[in-house]
Amino acid sequence: MLRHSLFHVCFLLLAITLSRALDDFDDFGVDDVLDPTSRVLLAEQARASNATLQWGPYRPNLYLGIRPRGLPESFLSGLMWYNVDNYQGIQKTRHACEQSDEMRGYGWDVYDTRDGGRQVIHDDAHGVDLYTEFVKDNGNWGLRVRGVTRAPDTKTAIVFYFGTEGIARSKLLNDFNLKGFMNDVQYGGYIAGLGNFKLTVSRGPDSNRAAVNDHAVGISRPAERTHVRSLAVDGSTVWRARDYYMKVMQESVQKLQGVYPREQLPPATHMFNLNDSPDEGNLHFVQRNFVADFQFDVLFEGEGDGPMTSAKLTSLLDTAITSFDSRYAEVFPPSEPFHSPDYISFGKSLLSNLLGGIGYFHGSGLVDISDAAYDDEEYEEFWVDRGPPSVVETQPFELFSAVPSRPFFPRGFYWDEGFHLVPIIKWDPDLALDIMKSWFNLVDDEGWIAREQILGQEARSKVPSEFQTQYPTYANPPTLVLALAAFVDAVESNSVPEGFSVPVGDDMPQQFINFPDSSPRNAHLHSPILARAALKSIYPSLRTHFNWYRRTQSADIRSWHNADTPRPPSWTEGYRWRGRTPDHCLTSGLDDYPRARPPHPAEMHVDLMAWVGAMASAMVKVGKFTGAPDAEITRYEKILAGIKGNLEEMHWNEVTEAYCDLGWDPETESRVHECHVGYATLIPFMVGLVPAEKVGKIVSALRDPDVLWSEFGIRSLSKRDAAFGQGENYWRGSIWVNMNYMILRALQNNFENPEVTEEDRGLIAETYKALRVNLVNNVYKQWEATGFAWEQYEEGTGKPKGVKHFLGWTSLITVIMSMPEELA
Repeated sequence: MLRHSLFHVCFLLLAITLSRALDDFDDFGVDDVLDPTSRVLLAEQARASNATLQWGPYRPNLYLGIRPRGLPESFLSGLMWYNVDNYQGIQKTRHACEQSDEMRGYGWDVYDTRDGGRQVIHDDAHGVDLYTEFVKDNGNWGLRVRGVTRAPDTKTAIVFYFGTEGIARSKLLNDFNLKGFMNDVQYGGYIAGLGNFKLTVSRGPDSNRAAVNDHAVGISRPAERTHVRSLAVDGSTVWRARDYYMKVMQESVQKLQGVYPREQLPPATHMFNLNDSPDEGNLHFVQRNFVADFQFDVLFEGEGDGPMTSAKLTSLLDTAITSFDSRYAEVFPPSEPFHSPDYISFGKSLLSNLLGGIGYFHGSGLVDISDAAYDDEEYEEFWVDRGPPSVVETQPFELFSAVPSRPFFPRGFYWDEGFHLVPIIKWDPDLALDIMKSWFNLVDDEGWIAREQILGQEARSKVPSEFQTQYPTYANPPTLVLALAAFVDAVESNSVPEGFSVPVGDDMPQQFINFPDSSPRNAHLHSPILARAALKSIYPSLRTHFNWYRRTQSADIRSWHNADTPRPPSWTEGYRWRGRTPDHCLTSGLDDYPRARPPHPAEMHVDLMAWVGAMASAMVKVGKFTGAPDAEITRYEKILAGIKGNLEEMHWNEVTEAYCDLGWDPETESRVHECHVGYATLIPFMVGLVPAEKVGKIVSALRDPDVLWSEFGIRSLSKRDAAFGQGENYWRGSIWVNMNYMILRALQNNFENPEVTEEDRGLIAETYKALRVNLVNNVYKQWEATGFAWEQYEEGTGKPKGVKHFLGWTSLITVIMSMPEELA
């Protein structure tokens, strides 16, 4: 074994040298400097798009948290509520979405990122259904909060707050009153980057009721009034508004307890209310305590954008809902058997919650900068000898991204985001490109993007400390690159509308503003020049990322090659996930999926090989679209050809009729197949790298109920595998929507392949039709039963598992319902 290790070290040094030389060679690619026309086009499109995207519920970890994007230290707001029928309700104060909250479901029924929409929160514990309706109009926005109580005398405390983090000032504009305020409450201020603003919390309709009580506190602090409290806090801690509120409330209660004996304490409606202190500060609380149903508005007016009124909020909300319904019917027309109103509402909810989960994040991350991180995994038992990380806090970054789950994963995940973008590209291509640009802005000088974006203290507060550090040699499935290729497909398949021309000349900016009405969503589809300029601006980072991926995840084929085995078609195209342990490969995205035991530096992972192949194919497509040099395109094509050859020669196993990992056999000192039929072995099929003659064998395994087929979807692991359902049982049998979507797309693509036999096409069509119906029906059934979409589903019963309110890639069901019923 020593000879292998010594030879490996020498070869590794040579490989690193050659890899760096190749990186230098690639530097001559697409010119990083855009021409003036492209620069103006991009700047004007960004300005026009930001007018509709600047504000939103971009704090997805909260039930409702509004902030602007692109202004990291500016304005944060949120909503809190609890029941005040008794003294215990405050212990369950709602603010951040939590898995443990007793909800019958919550989320956006209708929501568009540019217009707004309606969210409904079914709070069983507090006996109220809360509606939050949000709209925007240029720099203005409006929020309507409505509560419908389950019982006629249910009492609810509602607290709206806002705070400023950076260079800003804000204060109450009403005349001071120690007893609170009978009418609207207004604040004014200034925020760097936004200018002057006014924020109004309305009194609401006359139907609003408050608790009446003759307790002395009810006289000095009437419950029917609005009460306010302003605090001066460290701007970096404004996100902890709930903690500050609870501290203020605790102090207030302690004072009352010092005045009144226990039996004379005021009722909860009066006990839990703010002591009015409307001083200048940077964190402001506005509280109302209601009996039965209630409603009030929060109206934000920016500088020079005109008034935002309750009447305008109503009008904009009606327009937003009507527009959403119309666009949904156009973009996602359901195919049989999903035409019923129930399925259509279901699809709208899934899409709305994906869009309503888009957030703007800013802050530093934690990164291991250990120089030994790469070399540590080139020796046997590397996971045992892996040294402690050398963790540093990075400079602040920003990210605009959807999230997998608001209560559990409210942050950006690299491999999830590519799936999130599938429906977003269809719904709002320009928004999708905005998100992709934001992600590729994170590429560092080496080409790395952290697989989890845990930016800032608020994000870190939701992540256990042992999972916060990111490692610059750890990858994730490169679905974002595939999303870029899908965007190119959308541009190339789109025809320019009649009468529309790309603006040129000195008055280009003004003409750009006059794009068709759909331009805030489709400007890049309608202008190939604009699309090419946008992707050309991304391409240098994309190319650096691709090179990093191949360099850091490469497997050493030659050093561990046994002379008695056939020579592979390519000595360079082999790949191995870094970050492996005997029980997990978190970087693969498949966590506990069975792999070779123990891990070994000689092993090669078939799923990673296929992902890099798909990445190379995407690089060909994006490179051609952006005008990359022919030599660069040829290089990508050569990489792709090498991957296809090695997949067949090294990874295909004739016995299992599957593409398998390669592990290390110490007795024969050679690589051997490690076959665990399931999602990992299906990735070559999913990404289109399987030759026509093998398609039928793979589809037969999909259709076999003793292998992968279940009546609720395709299992993640074969029922025949020894690891099926064992251990953590995360990716060991459960059904995942994202992988089933990829399987459906692969079935579709292979059905259209003229090289696939008629017999195989018949099996494909039968499998596709049944799988689509099984998958959608089960996700819908569980959504109806629980009020939530879920992370995964039991293969035997269809019951939900894992994280609830998982409206990242589970929202792909919306796309699946609009796919054709049959392949023909």
